[in-house]
Amino acid sequence: MSTHFDLCVVGGGIIGAGIAQAAAINGISTVIVEKRGWGAGNSSKSGKLIGSGLEDITPFKFMHARERLAERRILTSIAPDLVETNWFYLPIYQHSPSKPWFVTLQLAVHDGLSRHDSLPRHKRIPEQNWRELSGLNQYNLCAVYALQDTQTDDAQLTQEVLRSAKHHGAMALCPVTFNGAAKTEDGYRVQVTKGSRSRAFDCRFLVNAAGAWSDQVNQTIDSLGQLPRTELIKSTYIEFREPLSEQRFYVDGQTKGHRIAIMPWRGGTLVGGAERIFSGSPDRVETSMADVDYLTNAVRYHFPHFRHNPCDAWSGLRATPLSGSRANARERRLLILESARYLGVYGAQFGSYRIVAEKAVTEINRILHDQSEQIRDRPYISTASISI
Repeated sequence: MSTHFDLCVVGGGIIGAGIAQAAAINGISTVIVEKRGWGAGNSSKSGKLIGSGLEDITPFKFMHARERLAERRILTSIAPDLVETNWFYLPIYQHSPSKPWFVTLQLAVHDGLSRHDSLPRHKRIPEQNWRELSGLNQYNLCAVYALQDTQTDDAQLTQEVLRSAKHHGAMALCPVTFNGAAKTEDGYRVQVTKGSRSRAFDCRFLVNAAGAWSDQVNQTIDSLGQLPRTELIKSTYIEFREPLSEQRFYVDGQTKGHRIAIMPWRGGTLVGGAERIFSGSPDRVETSMADVDYLTNAVRYHFPHFRHNPCDAWSGLRATPLSGSRANARERRLLILESARYLGVYGAQFGSYRIVAEKAVTEINRILHDQSEQIRDRPYISTASISI
């Protein structure tokens, strides 16, 4: 094994894998380290959806929505075997937080942002066809819309991105424990352990892509100073062994502005997510019965005939982007310390992993080469052109 790298990435989730892939493709010698398994943490506990939800179609989240829809288009192109597109049905009731006129406006904007996709525009389902929607509750039902969205197997996508990174030259170490990094004249001396064996290597730049474990990783790195704490959101999902339908739905929960997805998954039904702020150790994430009941009741309200009990429930964590003076002026999901040659990732979501990775690698390239003419004249290879 080589003991000298340009870049060390800590964390083998989708963000770390994406950064390792983008770096390796562009000739940056890279090593990525992961404690458990590739995509075994929160990257395998997402909602499995790639596109932007309608809750992002607001003036404050407009750029976020446009980015995620653009990423959906790219992923559909470069990973056609891993991304599946389907119709999702959105029922609106008299008591729904959003009224039909507002949902129509949101969907029109959604279509506009997706205009470069080959996907059809949204449609309104005629009332005479509502009975074809898998036993959907029609009491006080005002309207039903349909829009196309994409889903994927999140763990498999992470593993395929990591495989691509290795194919392009990245060194991948798993399972290993990241013990820490000591500052050197030209970067860091990194120490890792596998079982009873320890090894060390040097890197010129360090990326913390550990997600919910970022604070723990930061505590083992020398000379970083006081960094912002990671703020976490817990998302809970439930699974049923029984299939509800081959159709997919977005339904309203009790929380205004947040919808719950109901869709086929592994022969049964996946429902989620229920979100709440999380505090505590990311190693001890417990799924509360209150969240399970919340999701179960949402299914039973919208589909009264579906009286089954969940067979499984699990929760994942995601970080929120930075705010305030520590946020990068152009990208709130990246914390860049140029003098320390360190980059931390905050709040990047599954559906935007690729663009966040490219922004990170662009900054890493710039800092490593000190804005030299050589790097400015060198073509950048985008991962949007690499099939996975």
